[in-house]
Amino acid sequence: MRPWRFVSLLFLAGAITASCQDKPVQEVISVEPGTITALSEPGNYEVQVVSNAAWEVSVEDNPVWLTLTRNAGHENAKLGIRVSENKYRDARDAAVVFKTAGGAGARVTVHQEGKADGGDAPDGTVFRIGTYNLRMSGLDKETAYVWDVRKERLKRSINDCNFDIFGIQEVSTVTQAWLDSELSGQYVFRYFSPYSQRGTGDRAQGIGYRKDAFTLSDWNYFWASDDPGTMSDNDTGSQGSYKRGGCCCVLTHKASGIRIFFMNNHGCLNSAPNIAGAPVYVEQEKRLNPEGLPSFFVGDMNARESSEAGSVYMTYTSWWKDPYMMLDTSKKSGCSGTYNGYSNPSGKYRIDYVFFRGDGVTPLRYCCDNKLIDGLYASDHFPVWVEFAIK
Repeated sequence: MRPWRFVSLLFLAGAITASCQDKPVQEVISVEPGTITALSEPGNYEVQVVSNAAWEVSVEDNPVWLTLTRNAGHENAKLGIRVSENKYRDARDAAVVFKTAGGAGARVTVHQEGKADGGDAPDGTVFRIGTYNLRMSGLDKETAYVWDVRKERLKRSINDCNFDIFGIQEVSTVTQAWLDSELSGQYVFRYFSPYSQRGTGDRAQGIGYRKDAFTLSDWNYFWASDDPGTMSDNDTGSQGSYKRGGCCCVLTHKASGIRIFFMNNHGCLNSAPNIAGAPVYVEQEKRLNPEGLPSFFVGDMNARESSEAGSVYMTYTSWWKDPYMMLDTSKKSGCSGTYNGYSNPSGKYRIDYVFFRGDGVTPLRYCCDNKLIDGLYASDHFPVWVEFAIK
């Protein structure tokens, strides 16, 4: 063979090899099972994903009754699907959709049976709105309640509540980092610290919402004082000296387009400034919600129920409504007391609230979730949630 022919053959072989190496691998993805039939009771189900690529997963139309344990994965993995109780007669369906960057796809159909003795489905989209004082990390010395031990119970507690939107209080920078890491698959969190004029830092409160279901806009915060725009020591007295205020935003439900005004509060420990600061929250709601969107006001308000004129509770309920007082006992679960102090499984007294106002908003169920985890408390407050139907 002539030398030039040999060189040409080598060049051609190399080109063919390079061409084969450059050819992209076809992405594939499949799931098993492809259909899940769920009972009307709350339950957890598992899907096996088989793929040769990275993938994302979401739920079509973001139904509030179905949640996923992750929103992305890589190659072979397991996905958890959780369904909440279907208390209604009609069955319901949802589609869980998987996609790779290269365009491969798969889906799981989830069919949940209705309850034989259930009622009619509510007229409107159902949202679970809640509040949870998480207890500041670093405060506890007892082994069972130090942060590094307690945080796993807290994660289970939050997941069990299955909130769609919730306010949180007593959120240290340590807790903020933990929430953003451990629950980032389900929730987005936004924080406000009244101990900084910029609203960032330690000893904060915040708002969490389902990342696949909502978008956030119009974020605002303020202090519970005569000058709401300026940081101040506005909670002073025999119980100590603190800075207090609230944060709020508008959340838009992607599937329905429903827009919600949501405000979170951590009330003053000292009674006099708590009473003096209560009207500020009403005034800020009026100012920041000029459209009169469905409005929810939640938090650890450090105030008990009182019919006394000028009390914190009466000030708030002159503008918002208290679903706990509206619903009959068959639609309430858990206990009445929301503060437990790590010592009372039925709660000592009610100081955590979910209030609402607006046309077309109907409370359906109330829960103060007083379940202990492995016989221990997750926080010194119990989480509270209320299910609302919004037309």
